[in-house]
Amino acid sequence: MHTLMYLMHRLDTAEAMVVSLRTMDIGHDAYRVISKDEDGIRSHHLHDGTLVDRTDVVHSGERGALAGGAIGLLFALLLAMTEPLGFPLGWGGFLAVMVLIGFFGAWVGGMVGLSHENYKFEPFHDALEAGQYLMTIGVRDLAKVEEVQRTMLMQHPEAIFMADDDTIINPFASKPEFRLHHLK
Repeated sequence: MHTLMYLMHRLDTAEAMVVSLRTMDIGHDAYRVISKDEDGIRSHHLHDGTLVDRTDVVHSGERGALAGGAIGLLFALLLAMTEPLGFPLGWGGFLAVMVLIGFFGAWVGGMVGLSHENYKFEPFHDALEAGQYLMTIGVRDLAKVEEVQRTMLMQHPEAIFMADDDTIINPFASKPEFRLHHLK
């Protein structure tokens, strides 16, 4: 799946883009508008970015799960080798310790991610702080991606195409992995 990202100065542009998306038979929930002006987005009856969209909860949660799983593995190995309770740690106990600490790591990572901006929106931070709007459009079909880009360019030139991203979140990435098409 592709995520097309468009930056614009006005919500009227986003409204017009949504009308175009509907005529192209792009799903009603396929887009999100990210901005500091959440009230404006809602008053225009547009889909605003959810907490999961705006924050780094998923990315940081994945990182926490990986770190917790690694720490859990080491802790389970330590328990298996030292037998501190006086009996050997079986495979079930080994996995339970590892999974429990992995889940704890995911929870801690998610809590940290709630206080950070989504790492994929970092290139747009200054524009969003300046009051601009970022529309993300999720498109499944590659042929539709080209159609959406062509339609937006022709019908909504005031919306600046910024990036085409995949929806995969890489827990090892510290910066977005897409190339910006325009810098403003």
